[in-house]
This record gives sequence, structure tokens and C-alpha cells, in this order.
Amino acid sequence: SHGQMNEFTIAELVKQTGIPAATIHYYENEGLIAAVGQKGSQRLFNLQVVEQLLLIRLSKQLGLGLSEMQNLMDRRQVVDQAKLEQRACDIDEQIQQLDILRQCLRHIIQCEDEHVLSCPTFQQLLKSVAFDVPKKNHHC
Repeated sequence: SHGQMNEFTIAELVKQTGIPAATIHYYENEGLIAAVGQKGSQRLFNLQVVEQLLLIRLSKQLGLGLSEMQNLMDRRQVVDQAKLEQRACDIDEQIQQLDILRQCLRHIIQCEDEHVLSCPTFQQLLKSVAFDVPKKNHHC
């Protein structure tokens, strides 16, 4: 039985997930997702694939392996909580740095000082800008 409602072409997957078609094709070639059927020349995917694609995207954004992510979702394995906590800490630091960058920009736009560089508030902000936004191995 083909429940048309729960089957998606690649174009519909793109619409559902915002993930580019080329990327979806790549994941299919890599065996990360699989079609459940065919409609003419178009492969059809089920709702689980939408979930899988969103999970793949989350894994990539978090810098976790997909299998690791799947284990987390299924509660299958003992989770390395320290690693996850560390990742959350890294994200906190990135948020802090992005916040400082935003403040710098807003200050440049709004500063009353004739020379922004001589503004004490801006000087403070400048000192807070990290050379590199930490991605890994920084401790909270």
C-alpha cells in the first residue's frame, strides 16, 4: 500500500528539511538514507527519512558522528556525557564570542565618539574579542 501522504520525492524532502538536493543525493549514495519506492523516475522516501535527515544535520552542527548521534537518540549505548557537556560548554563560549562581535558592530554603528577607536567602551570590547572562536577542548 502506498500512502501518498507519507512518501516524499527528493524535491519534497528539500522542502521539508531545507537540505539541498545535492546533499540528499550524497547521503543516499553514502547509504545514510534509502528510498522506499519509485514514482515514475522519481525515488520516494518515507517520513523516517525526513527525521534521519534532520538528525544528520544536527550531528554535523554538533560535530558528532552520525552513529554516535543515533545511539544517543536510541539510548542504546552508555552516553559519553562528559563529551556532550564539553560540547555544550564550547557552544557557550561561541555564543559569548558572537555576542561580543555583535556588540562591536552595533557600537561602531552607534558610537558618538568622533574616533571610535578612542572610545573607552569600544576599547573594552576590542580586548574581549578572541583570536579564534574555540571549537573544541576548551573547559568551562
